[in-house]
Amino acid sequence: LIRRWEGGELRDTYSGHTDCVRALALLPGGGFASAGNDGVVRVWSATSTECVAELHGHSSFVYTLAVLPDGAIVSGGEDRSVRVWRDNSLAQAIMVPSTSVWAVAALSSGDIACGTSDGVVRVFSAEAARLAALDVLASFDAANASFAVSKKTMGDIDMSKLPGPERLEQPGSKDQQVIMVKRGGSSVEAHQWDQATQRWAKVGDVVDAVGQAQKQVFSGKEYDYVFDVDIQEGMPPLKLPYNVSENPYSAAQTFLERNGINLDHIDTVANFIIKNTGGAQLGQSAQSEFASDPYTGASRYVPSVETSAGGGGVDPFTGASRYVPSGGAAAGYAPPTEYVINSQGNVAGITKKLVEFNAASDGDAQLSADDVQAIQRLDLSSAVDERVYAALLKSAMLWPADKRFPALDLLRLAVAVSPPLLPHGKKFVDCVAEAANIFSLLGDDSTASHGLTKTDEVNLMMGARALANAFATKEGAALVWQERKRVLQALDGSWIRATNANLVTAVSNLYLNLAIAATTNNDDDEGLNILSAASRFLSCTDNAGAQLRLVNVFGVLSAKFQLCKDSARVLGDETIVILGFQGKSDAVKRAAREVGAFLSSSST
Repeated sequence: LIRRWEGGELRDTYSGHTDCVRALALLPGGGFASAGNDGVVRVWSATSTECVAELHGHSSFVYTLAVLPDGAIVSGGEDRSVRVWRDNSLAQAIMVPSTSVWAVAALSSGDIACGTSDGVVRVFSAEAARLAALDVLASFDAANASFAVSKKTMGDIDMSKLPGPERLEQPGSKDQQVIMVKRGGSSVEAHQWDQATQRWAKVGDVVDAVGQAQKQVFSGKEYDYVFDVDIQEGMPPLKLPYNVSENPYSAAQTFLERNGINLDHIDTVANFIIKNTGGAQLGQSAQSEFASDPYTGASRYVPSVETSAGGGGVDPFTGASRYVPSGGAAAGYAPPTEYVINSQGNVAGITKKLVEFNAASDGDAQLSADDVQAIQRLDLSSAVDERVYAALLKSAMLWPADKRFPALDLLRLAVAVSPPLLPHGKKFVDCVAEAANIFSLLGDDSTASHGLTKTDEVNLMMGARALANAFATKEGAALVWQERKRVLQALDGSWIRATNANLVTAVSNLYLNLAIAATTNNDDDEGLNILSAASRFLSCTDNAGAQLRLVNVFGVLSAKFQLCKDSARVLGDETIVILGFQGKSDAVKRAAREVGAFLSSSST
């Protein structure tokens, strides 16, 4: 529904879209256009709530609208097209070499700008004088021709009925018509007809993602899907694993954190997962396909599902059952189950800095030539040997505080792939804590008066990351869990003194990993201790990354332990409600609403 408000009062309601509305645009002379997940652009009357036109052409979500100076409507969406509509009919469709068109803008010149999911802004013009150079146009056509199009965006494909390349010798039936032709075995190409030039232009190769019928292996675990994600040109693609039993936003968060990518991209990655898996979730039926919408929260896919008598819910933050969204999102809440591991780093660059610092050190603190060579041979695709661990701990613990960060950083990467091996009688947590001054700095009230120095915060961040990454292995997780009480005591209140956003985020990662470990160890008492500390942290931080992880701490512990669920309603109820509206990112707001809905449900 679309609602028009005036003077704080509801004036009109416009109904017609069958899925959530993503974009609105005012039209010259009155009226407006709307678009959304149903793939339809609708034009609405200026004098009533009547829909005067439905513009069909997009094959997937429509995210954005704009209006040209001459009144033409421009739309863009998930089918990688920018479409121009005049007199309520399609005038032109422009395909771009990117998965999604996120935004379009109408320029005063009549040109169209579009921003796409590959991070590029492209400007299109009808004026020949403003066209790009021929080599730029050729590069654009080549990028379109080589782009891989998912079969999911092209509808069901019957390979046996597709024509061969001879179909391209015949003209199209209308401008912008898109057809698919089969070349050889199972290769399928998409081509678009250009009426002006009377030719077919290849706009992509039709491919499909790995499906559920064939399990894929990533880091020794089986997944329903393993996608290749191109982050940077010239670099190998990153692997994005996903199981249909996961919350797509949790999987997206894990992927971003594993690869050291800013969490601002969580919506883009989650959208990619939802689109390329059809929103599938384990155990769903045709009547219960509950998946979180990246723009409007829970139950977007089935907005009008009926619940059993007495179990109906309303909007999560209004009415008598304020936490329970329609569609039963509470029952479908899936907390994150995988530890947050940050395993990305420039090993060569970090090692170079460590070698440089070692050359400037002397006495017992200096590493031997053999130790340096062992570190230079460090291979994070295999087990890290004891000599490397001993050398890294030595430099991290004995070097001056402002020179320790390369050793701590390599230690962080090492424990993410291999259990920590320590000299006899040494404890992993004690060694990391001594190197990063975790217990002495965070447990020392004297720092409250003068705060933490930049060196302090960098080392503390590295130490927190190392402890969090230790959960990557069973042995490392056990070592940190054994010292959980001391770690929690040191971390409690640390966020008050920290000004470094990366340190705050690193500490919140450690909280989330401890929460998951509590569920693994079936320890509800310790879970309650973690929840109490997390509630204090959550009420004090405006760091978006930390808010997201701490809300998930509430979800993880409450989903496992009824004791924690009951306590969470007291400890974090008000804070989570507020974050549902005022969280520092859309991902925080969404997570807060999902967890809030779950906390209000009657059972775990």
